[in-house]
Amino acid sequence: MMKTALVFPRLWSQVHGMWPPLGLCSLATVLRDAGESVKIFDSSFDQSLDRVKAELKKFQPDLIGIYTLTDFFRAAQELSEFGRSLGAKVVSGAAHPTLLPEQTLKEIQGLDFILRGEGEQAILLLLAAIRGERDFSQVPGLGYRRGGEIILNPLPEEPLDLDQLPIPDRDLFEHFPKYLRNRAINLHISRGCPFNCSFCQPTLKLMFGKKPRYRSPQLVAEELKLLNQKYQIREFFFHDDIFTVNHQWLAELVEKINQAGLRKGFRYVVNSRVDTFDEKVARLLREMGVYYVLFGLESGSQEVLDRMKKGATVEQSYQAFALCRKFGFRTHAYIILAGPGETESTLGMTEKMISELKPDTVHISICTPLPGTNLAKDAQEQGLIGVQDYSDMDYYLKTTSTGRLPLALPGLSYQEVLSARERILKKRKWFMFQDNLANLGKDFIHDPSPGKFIFRLSFYRKMQHYFG
Repeated sequence: MMKTALVFPRLWSQVHGMWPPLGLCSLATVLRDAGESVKIFDSSFDQSLDRVKAELKKFQPDLIGIYTLTDFFRAAQELSEFGRSLGAKVVSGAAHPTLLPEQTLKEIQGLDFILRGEGEQAILLLLAAIRGERDFSQVPGLGYRRGGEIILNPLPEEPLDLDQLPIPDRDLFEHFPKYLRNRAINLHISRGCPFNCSFCQPTLKLMFGKKPRYRSPQLVAEELKLLNQKYQIREFFFHDDIFTVNHQWLAELVEKINQAGLRKGFRYVVNSRVDTFDEKVARLLREMGVYYVLFGLESGSQEVLDRMKKGATVEQSYQAFALCRKFGFRTHAYIILAGPGETESTLGMTEKMISELKPDTVHISICTPLPGTNLAKDAQEQGLIGVQDYSDMDYYLKTTSTGRLPLALPGLSYQEVLSARERILKKRKWFMFQDNLANLGKDFIHDPSPGKFIFRLSFYRKMQHYFG
């Protein structure tokens, strides 16, 4: 039997949301169920990779799989070299190698393989190939070296049937009790996104295909029931990119949740888009027990939205928030400053929108053309790439090593963008204090856990430079 180590190399300084990586957990569960020896190494609570390296040395894996996002790239590079020193084969998966397969293999010499797209079936086939039971050319999505040549196998012809995947076993995370201090659990019950935002795509389409796929409502209800019984948790975050696209599926899910007795005393959080949110959706979410809706508003400027290929309007943002007030939902706004076409004037439009919409919470990031995205391709053609080092591609950074914006916009400085972010957060301080005090009280009534209160307070303090 071969031993597989799956590594999530996010460090505590890079944590922007306290949720475990369920994609890696899904891989581990599939491997475990297939009779393989597997262990997850998650560095999210570590200041460095030292502990993970020491644990890997003890485990002595035959294969190390590294979850590689662009802002994890340097950590993935370091762990790949370390893995090779242990005599293990090393494979990199997730968004970065999917978008940049050849470049990843060239830049990380310690890598033996990359896997593009979904990994649950591919990693089983890769293990079989390493054991000599099949040829590497038969592993869909695999990238590898043969002599001096880089070989990239075609992606799978058909996407995975999500109903055939097991419920991720969260106990495979060594630190899952730490995540549970949040007293909420995240789920992934769909894959894919039909929209074309330039700062994201074609990432999701290459990872998961062009059409969104959903787990059946019955199986989603079964997972919720299992998690409630196992961990005594009654608050769940549907971590999917957009929860409100398929209205028929949503209506069936609401029915199954109510039939399973998962409504009274339970609370749900979902991601949405303002152009998929109408009164029918709002009623369904209220019937389901959703209390908090998160929207990617991005900007208060229609020009910036259009240049991001967002496909939504500022007017739709106002309409969606009006519906949320009508139905009593808490609201969250994801905002991206310094997007294509941003000026001091459009920054003012975003400030005005946030002041008028009054979302309960806000994430404010800096637009970053991640390599391989349509935004990066456009910026490259226009000579607007402001950073080259992957360490500068964390979109919540206060500064970059170059002192330039990631998207180097003419006539707009990094400091002007940071000042706009500071003004937005400063205006919200008193509102945030009152709102969060009231809602922490409601949270405590719903789930009287002092540990949860302390955990969320400490996390908000950690994130205060971009989270209001």
